[in-house]
Amino acid sequence: MIFSNKGRRPGRSLFGRPMRICGLLLTVFLALFSASFARAAGWVLHAHVPAAVRNLTPVDRLDAAKHLGLAISLPLRNPEGLTNLLREIYDPASTNYHHYLTTEQFTERFGPGLADYQKVADFMTSNGFTVTQTYANRLVLDVDASVADIERTFHINLRVFNHPTESRTFFAPDTDPTLDVDLPVLQVNGLDNFVLPRPASLHITPAGQASRAMPFNGSGTNGTYIGSDFRKAYVPNVSLNGAGQTVGLFELDGYFPGDITTYKSQAGLPNIPISNVLINYNGAAGGNNDEVALDIDMAMSMAPGLNGVIVYEGTDPNSVLARMASDNQAKQLSCSWGWGE
Repeated sequence: MIFSNKGRRPGRSLFGRPMRICGLLLTVFLALFSASFARAAGWVLHAHVPAAVRNLTPVDRLDAAKHLGLAISLPLRNPEGLTNLLREIYDPASTNYHHYLTTEQFTERFGPGLADYQKVADFMTSNGFTVTQTYANRLVLDVDASVADIERTFHINLRVFNHPTESRTFFAPDTDPTLDVDLPVLQVNGLDNFVLPRPASLHITPAGQASRAMPFNGSGTNGTYIGSDFRKAYVPNVSLNGAGQTVGLFELDGYFPGDITTYKSQAGLPNIPISNVLINYNGAAGGNNDEVALDIDMAMSMAPGLNGVIVYEGTDPNSVLARMASDNQAKQLSCSWGWGE
């Protein structure tokens, strides 16, 4: 497939004021996102049942033999101290101004303890779950289990419903999950698929087909924007080109490498190395592969001097974020997906 990216607006500039989301900030985002689901007394994990379920009647029950991948989030240590540190990092009058922590420093000060992480892993394993991925910051633990084991362990029933606004069914628990033991768990992602992650405002105009967008002053077919056209449109007269930098892309689908090769050839872009990091995913290109390819194309078009592009591909947003933060291989990170309510 050949992409005509007329009028596609890059999410953030890689120049002047870079997308500086270091390992600390991304980890903090993940932790604060998970913290909003803090459990109440009795080890009930609240906010796991989609609101729409209250008005729906189940049409089936999820197959007990089916396997689901879950991402289990753990709580921070000293969240108040982290809130204060974040405030200081962005306060020019503070001695901590722009003093970012490494992944290791963040984990030591605010990440869940190793004993707690192991306790959660041991509990899951003892209940028939398989640990599929661990993370250096210990904020997320990925597991896989049958529906039968998930229902038994969390004391839920996974029902199937007709989606109220989309032409599909979805599954969800009939009640919030409950744990028999006191575990440091905040949230369990993957217990429902009511909301599917989607690219944000992706509209594709096939190559060769005129767009209604104006003006038609790009160098591509029919005036479409391609390659360096985006730099001219969004960062004119800027000499910075991403030299020495690596960009990490958050993706919830795979892509066809041939699409990237074709785009680089047609746009006259340099051969920037692309590496893939797969998080419990086989890398297959699915229905949203266009978005992944466009993200890669735009990173190379806007920053042709990049040392490399790292494409993080997975199915669970928390797991992908955790890996990006734990790796800390790219100081510029980009996400063009939306999910959740």
